[in-house]
Amino acid sequence: MSEKQIDVSIYMLTYFHEKYIRQAIESVLAQKTQYTYELVISDDFSQDGTRDILREYAEKYPDIIRVNLNDENIGIPKNIYKARSMCRGRYITALSGDDYWINDQKIETEVRFLDEHPQYVAAFNGIELRMDDSTTAYDVIPRDKSQFNREYSLKDYEKCEPLGTHGFFMRNYFLTEEGREYFAQAQQISKFVDDAVDEVLILKKGPVYILDIITDAHRVVSSTEDKKNYNSRYSRLEKFGHHIGLLNGMSERWGDEIDFSGWYAEYYATGFLSMLVSRDFKGYKKIMATIPKRYKGIFWKALPKMFAFVFNRFKRVKPTA
Repeated sequence: MSEKQIDVSIYMLTYFHEKYIRQAIESVLAQKTQYTYELVISDDFSQDGTRDILREYAEKYPDIIRVNLNDENIGIPKNIYKARSMCRGRYITALSGDDYWINDQKIETEVRFLDEHPQYVAAFNGIELRMDDSTTAYDVIPRDKSQFNREYSLKDYEKCEPLGTHGFFMRNYFLTEEGREYFAQAQQISKFVDDAVDEVLILKKGPVYILDIITDAHRVVSSTEDKKNYNSRYSRLEKFGHHIGLLNGMSERWGDEIDFSGWYAEYYATGFLSMLVSRDFKGYKKIMATIPKRYKGIFWKALPKMFAFVFNRFKRVKPTA
């Protein structure tokens, strides 16, 4: 396969994914498509059985699967950059080692669309959120069906409309040094959060299109006992600090051309409520004090979001596994 043109590079990040990695890989191998693809897997120093499984699949499918095993834990943004730099396809798409594809036409549909629509830099699709090992979705993104079959631009991003980078299909800018330098900004802005910077970097390249298909299952793991993923490794206060720091970094770099007030309000709302629950006023206020002056009145914009969050919390039905 290395001598042929590769149409799609799927890059997969793994970290303590022994329980889920087989399902993730098999969902890629189950694709029905005329297009050529490769699966690039970069493991961030897992200490469970993940690496043994990766070696097994790389040996079994040497023409499709290539594996990178980091010698130390380098974090998500740097690992994404490393994995993308290994990709040789015309297009690249992401799949986490604990997620999986639920549509065997994903590659076929999205490659054909982007080949026929060169005005778009990427294609996005619907994503099912599934709790643990459940095969039933408890939520779908986008939630509003009117968000499908439409163009999405930086103006939509400024409105704080959810998009997310799970399952995106992007033209492979990493094939050039210029493209690699451009996307290296993600790891310069944040060591912890990857997808928010990615959204901006992609949208600054041009508009994307949201296809009316659901192709990915994003697994939401409820157990926190192993402290192996981002949500379980850090406290609410730490995550609030990471996200405000992320916005501060993006605002410093792109604040003159992009309005981040909606996103500040979004994170401020959840941070303020967490502060009230935890009573850690000192810790949260210290982080809030780092918000740029142009967004200092963000409390009033965040207030309706707080009420909405509390209201939805009361009426939400918990998903069943």
